[in-house]
Parts: sequence; structure tokens; C-alpha cells
Amino acid sequence: MKTKRTVKLISVLVALSMVICCMSSAFASASAATVNDNASVSAIAGSVVEKDGFTWDNATVYFMLTDRFRNGNTSNDHSYGRTLDKDGNPIPGWDTAPGTFHGGDFAGITQAIEEGYFSDLGVNALWISAPYEQTHGYCDSGAGHFAHYSYHGYYVLDYTETDANFGTPEEFETLVDTAHEHGIRVIMDIVMNHCGYNTLADMEEYGFGTLLEGATDYKYVIENVSDFNNHIDYKTSAEDWGKWWGPDWVRSGLPGYTEGGGSNLLMSLVGLPDFKTEQTTPVSIPEILKTKWTKEGTYDEKIEKYGSSNTVTGYLTSWLAEWVRTYGVDGFRCDTAKHVEQSSWKQLKTACVDALADWRKNNPDKPGADWQQDFWMTGEAWDHGLGYDDYYTQGGFDSMINFETWGAGVFASSTVAGLYQRYADEINTKEDFNALSFISSHDAVLTRGDTNTMIYTGSAFLLAPGGVQIYYGDESNRPMFDGLAFDGAGGSGHSLRSDMNWDSLDQTVLAHWQKVGQFRNNHVAVGGGSNTMLSATSGVAFARTYDKNGVSDKVAAVIAASSNADVTIDVSTLWNDGQRLMNTYDQSSATVTDGKVTFNSGANGTILIQEPDGRPIMSVKGAAKFKGTQTVTVSLEECDSATCSIDGGNKFLVTNGSTFEIGKTAYEGDTIKITLEATNEKGSSRSVASFYKMLESEQVPTTGDPDSTVPPQ
Repeated sequence: MKTKRTVKLISVLVALSMVICCMSSAFASASAATVNDNASVSAIAGSVVEKDGFTWDNATVYFMLTDRFRNGNTSNDHSYGRTLDKDGNPIPGWDTAPGTFHGGDFAGITQAIEEGYFSDLGVNALWISAPYEQTHGYCDSGAGHFAHYSYHGYYVLDYTETDANFGTPEEFETLVDTAHEHGIRVIMDIVMNHCGYNTLADMEEYGFGTLLEGATDYKYVIENVSDFNNHIDYKTSAEDWGKWWGPDWVRSGLPGYTEGGGSNLLMSLVGLPDFKTEQTTPVSIPEILKTKWTKEGTYDEKIEKYGSSNTVTGYLTSWLAEWVRTYGVDGFRCDTAKHVEQSSWKQLKTACVDALADWRKNNPDKPGADWQQDFWMTGEAWDHGLGYDDYYTQGGFDSMINFETWGAGVFASSTVAGLYQRYADEINTKEDFNALSFISSHDAVLTRGDTNTMIYTGSAFLLAPGGVQIYYGDESNRPMFDGLAFDGAGGSGHSLRSDMNWDSLDQTVLAHWQKVGQFRNNHVAVGGGSNTMLSATSGVAFARTYDKNGVSDKVAAVIAASSNADVTIDVSTLWNDGQRLMNTYDQSSATVTDGKVTFNSGANGTILIQEPDGRPIMSVKGAAKFKGTQTVTVSLEECDSATCSIDGGNKFLVTNGSTFEIGKTAYEGDTIKITLEATNEKGSSRSVASFYKMLESEQVPTTGDPDSTVPPQ
């Protein structure tokens, strides 16, 4: 959603203003689900579990702003002259200012995929900000009057090219292919409602509008930029402004253009030039793209590919579908869905289903080419909750973003049981219906708290029925933009888009989210199954079962239990006496007796139960937080020995009951990671245990109250 920000633009409605975009490893070898040979081959998104265990019904989507995630290629940081001074030197503060490009790119995301960051978190789909070319210049942020570039991807200039700040077409192709190699789907953020604002840099480069004396100087600053509006003549001729997108394409209120209307479908949202997607009259290529493509020497090639006449929706659809047909993009997250007609969304969905089928046919040897599920679409309509409505039946959406969960208040331990039951009953009983729940986003809120709060939130959120969307840094407690007041909840959102905190990851929170995330990813029942509440001596206990289209899976879990307590759970509706079960959270095992099973809740009050799959079960026992040094003990089942490494160091052999000391060479405040690996005839297992060496001044924390999980004020 884009909301409030008005920038004075000399008596026109096109305010150069702040806009915000509104808002797998899948079944790895650890999966306990059974995928039968007679599984359905239906291609409807979410209706089939792929051979790698993925289904959109159990999606764990990781949403990142590409620019703010990781800089993998510094050579593209100042593409199109962005944030350079007159002499071509970087402007001081370019990579820390709130509204500039900071350097994140496709190459950085690819590096994180290859390092296993997303797989370790159980992520099976990446939602990346729009990768196509954005306006080259900036607009005024409004409050603060700093330069606001389209680092977020919502001010499109050219749908047919990658934005050079994000990377080359080849780098984007590598990103998608690498994600697919790791069983991760790729979702593009897209906009069909509007183009980007006019900027000084674009006006000068492409010769539209009327610049006044002194305007060019404002290209070379990133602060105190509001006066640039006084160097643009917004009342000049329709001829000058017609060289932009043109009145056949957008409504904007500029000379020669129609004004924005009053309805959701016809308004110029916060002054953004509104695409006329509703009209059926054919148009030609917009004037700015004729100029741009001619300068780049691609005009004839692109006219041959896209045609010289189409409707506005027809052109937008063909340009966006080309990303699917060329790269094998798996899905779209559609911005401001309420501001575009359902018929246009349906046209886009139909085209992209065909485009993905074409990519798979044309690239049979690429990873992901054998996946069956149709192209997938989720939509953003501000404040939309659960509910099967026109977005699904007429718009072609497979999912809608669920605003009920933002801030995580609904996941408080006193209400989460009812939430789970309602979500499973509503979402997982209809074949073509799903929702994408979130707790944080780029223009709503960052749900944050102390370590205990974020640990509980991770459990409650990641175990929710339906799809879930992690916003980059939820798992690492990334803070808001330093020194910038909160401007989310439908505001401008810059404060929510700080750089990924690679140098200050909350390792305790991250390790917890990884364990719960992998459990979710390994079990289709978590997101896609039916829910049954269970009785337990502590915490909130529940079961999930899935039995559809030849796929069977069942799990149980306990969250919000007292720390380090032996918790007895009634599992008589799931397993018979004598059944061996394992708690994947700590790799312990137990046997069902009198319909019940007992596991220790550990420091984080979380138990994740599945049937053993025959592979090695391994754990390291010790205090999660300690001072000085401590001796830890190795526990092994289904294997005689395992290799062990501490913080990635040299590997050594351990057996069941082996002990060793940790902390002697670690500094206070360090997190020590112990990795166990073993193989038996059933396959390989890997287990990671984390231990924190406390500062001398620290006190052992008391257990937090899970009900304190509320939206930040």
C-alpha cells in the first residue's frame, strides 16, 4: 500500500512524494512425510506436493528488499550515476542515507543461497523486490527532505530490463537457477497500478517535461532536496509532458493528462501516475520507452517482440510474463491489488501460467523444470484478512496477504490455540484457497522484542497453518533504521528497511528460528494439514495431519512450555503405544506409553515431534547459556559414531556418551556452534547445537511471559 505523503508540485496532482509499497529445500531427507507413487499430478498451485516435498500450501516465504540485504557486487552500486557528485565520486553517506540505494544486489542474494542461509532457516520461497529497471533519479521524501530513490522497486521505468543497481540479466538468471538448485522458489514483487514519478535525472535523460535553470544541480545531492520542485515547470505545455508516458497510458493531472478519479480503481494513489489498466482501447508504446529504447538501440527488437499496439494491461502483462518465460520465475507478489481490476489480474495470471509452462518446456535440463505446480500469485490489499472472495474467484489469486497477524499480537499464548484451529479450518479445507501471514513488513511494522519474546514468536508464527512470510531480519532481530522515527503502519516505511544486520545477528534467536523453520519445511502437515489441540502438562500442544493426493504426514508440537520441564503430551489420537518418537528440536527420542509421550522442553519451551525416519538421531547436551567453560555430552541413536566440529573447526570422531569441554578459547559473548554429522543405511543427518558464553556481568535470564508478544508501539 502506498500512503500519505504530499509534496508541493505547483498546482498539479502529481506530487513527487513518498510512496510505500503496500503492503527449499522443502522436504529434505529429514522429512517424515510419505509421498506415494500415485500422488496427484494436478498442477493447480498448492494442490500437489512435489517430489522434493514442496507445496505452496506449506510455503515459508522470505521477503527481502534486494538493495538492503547483501552487496555481492560493488561495481554496480552507482548505476545510472545514482548518488554520484558532478565529478563522478560517491556522495558521502550514500550507503547509509534512508532513501538511497545501499548496494544490495542479485549477487548478494545468490551468495546467501549458496551459503545455505535460507535452507538452514527452512525457507522454500524467496520474495524479492521488483528486479526491473526503476526511475534513475530521486523524488523528495517529504518529512526530512532527503532524496528518495526507488531502492524498493516500486517506481518502474522499464519492465523489460533489469535495474543495473540490482545486477545484470545474467546475474538474475543465476539467482533463479541457484535458488531452484536448492529447492527454493522465486517470487517477484510486481506493480501493475502505477509507474514511477518523474525525476530530474529521467527528465533530462529522456527529454520530457520542462526543466528550469538550476535544475540539474539537484541531481548531485541526497539531502535538502525539496527545492528541486521549484526548478520544474509543471504548468507548461501538453507537448512537453506528452513525451513522458503520455495521456493514453496514465492519469496524473499534468498538462494534457486526465485527473485521477475518486475510486480505488481510478485514483492516482498519493499522486502516482496511475496506469489506465481498465481501458480496452489499444495504445502504442509509451513515448518515454520509445525514446529510451531508441537511445539504447533496442527499439526494433522490442517492437518485434512486444508489438506496436496493445491495451495498457496487454503490454504490462506481456512485459511481466516475459520474466517468467525467460527466467522461470515461480510466482508474483502483486502490489496494491485493490487498485487494479480483477480482470487485469486474471489476465496476468493466465499469461504467467502459460509462460512458466513454456520455460519448463524450453529448459528441460534446468533445475525446477520438472516441477508440476502452476505459476503462483499472492496479492496485497491493505487490511485484507482471511476470506475467500473475488480476489480468488475473479482475480486468479492463489493467496492473499493476511493482515490479521501483523505485529504478532494474535500469536499470544493465551489465544494461539484458537487461532491455529480457525486458520486450519478455514485455509486447509478449500483446494484453491490460501493466505500468507506475516508479522513484519516493509511498510507495516517490525515485530521485535527481547530474545525470549522473539523465540516464542518464532515458534508460534512459523507453526501457523497456511503460508507464512518472514521479513528479512525477523529471524535475526534486525533493528529499525538508526536515527529515523517510526514511519510504518501505512506510512513511508523507510524506518523499517534498515540494512540486514549481518554483523549483529541475534544468534540465539536465529538458531531457534532455524530449528522450527526446518521442522515446518520438512512437514507439509504444519502449513497444509488439519489441526487438533492436544492436552499437555505444560504449554500449548497441538497436532497436524495431512492425507491428500497420495501424501501422508503427521506431527505434534508444544510451544510456550515452561523452560527445561519434562512435558507429557497425550498423543493417543496419533500414535499407538510402543511407537518410538523423536523431538527434532533437540534430537531426543521417547516411546509412547499409555497414549502419552514425555519430552523435555529445553531452554526455549519448544517440542517438535515426528516419527523417526531411521536416520541418525544426534544431540549435544549442556546448558544453553554458561559462564567460563562447561562440559557437554554427545547423544547418538541409530549410529555408532559421528563426526563433530566446533565453530567449523577440524572434525573429530565422537560416540554416544562422549564428553568434551567448550568455552576455553571462546570470548565472553560468543556463540559456540557444535555440528554433528553421521550416516547410516537410511541416509545422512546433521545436527547443530548452539551454546552462548555469557558475559560475567550477565544474569541467567528468567523465562519470559509469552503473552508479552504484542505489536510494538
